Amino acid sequence: MDAYLIHLGILACIYVLMTLAFNLSVGYAGLLNLGHVGLVAVGAYTSALTVRHLDWPVWLGIVAGSLLAMTAGAFLALPARKIKGDYYALLTLGFMFVMSAVLINWDSVTRGTLGVPGIPRPGGFQTNVMFLLLVVAITIATYFVLARIVNSPFGRALEAVRDDEEVAMALGKPVFRLRLVAMAVSGLIAGLAGALLAHFVQFISPNTFWLDQLVWVLAGMVIGGLASMPGAVVGSVLLFAISEPLRFLPIPSELVGPLRLMIFMAILLAFVLYRPKGLMGRAQLEG
Repeated sequence: MDAYLIHLGILACIYVLMTLAFNLSVGYAGLLNLGHVGLVAVGAYTSALTVRHLDWPVWLGIVAGSLLAMTAGAFLALPARKIKGDYYALLTLGFMFVMSAVLINWDSVTRGTLGVPGIPRPGGFQTNVMFLLLVVAITIATYFVLARIVNSPFGRALEAVRDDEEVAMALGKPVFRLRLVAMAVSGLIAGLAGALLAHFVQFISPNTFWLDQLVWVLAGMVIGGLASMPGAVVGSVLLFAISEPLRFLPIPSELVGPLRLMIFMAILLAFVLYRPKGLMGRAQLEG
C-alpha cells in the first residue's frame, strides 16, 4: 500500500503541474487552449528522445523538453490576435490532433504506436521515494513562482485582458504581449510536467497524450475554479480521490478507464451548470 500511495503521489504532483499551467492560460489569460495536452506531449517526447537517442543528460533533456514546449505555447498564442472564443479553442484542439498524428506517423523518430521504452530517471532519483521528493519540490517551487506572477502587476493586467479585452486595449495594456508571455509560461510548465511523466513511467506512446488526459486537466481546473492557484491543486487532488477507489471495485479492469472518464465528464458538466466558478474560482468558463 505504501508503494501504491507513493506512486499515486507522484502522479498527483505531475497532474497538479499540468492543471496549474492550464489554469494560467485559461483562468488568467482567458485563452481556452484545448491543445494543452499537445504541449505536455512535446515536453515528454523531446526529453525522452534526446536522452534515449542523443545520449543527453536527463536534466538537459528535461530542460530541452520544457523550452520546446514553451516555444510551442508561444506559437499557439499567435492566432489569438485574430481568432477569439470557441474558434480559438477549436484551433488549439486541432494542434493536439496534429501532434498525435506526428507522433504516430513519424515512426522513424518516435517509433509510432510502439512508443518509447526504457526512458531513464535522473541520477539519484531512481527509486519512487526519491522521485516523489523531486516532484513535490518542483511542484511547490512552481506553485510559488506562479503565485508571484499572477499576483504581480503582470498578473493583474492579464486578468484585465481576460475580463474585457477591448477595455484593456483602451487603457493601453499590451494585450497580445501579455497573452503571449502567459502562453509561453504555460507551455514551459506543461512541458516540464510531460518530461517528468516520461521519466517517471519510463515509457510513453501517442495514447499517453490523448483526450482522456485533456478531460482530466479540464475537469480539475473547473472543479477547483478558474483563476485560483489553490483551486488548481484542490481540483486535481480531488479527481484522484474520486477516481482511484474505482480500481478496488469488483468491475472488469477494461471498464475502469471509460467509467472514470464518464464520471469526470458528469462532474465537469455539473460544475459548469451549477457552480461555474468551481470551488475556489474567481472567474468562470465562458461559452
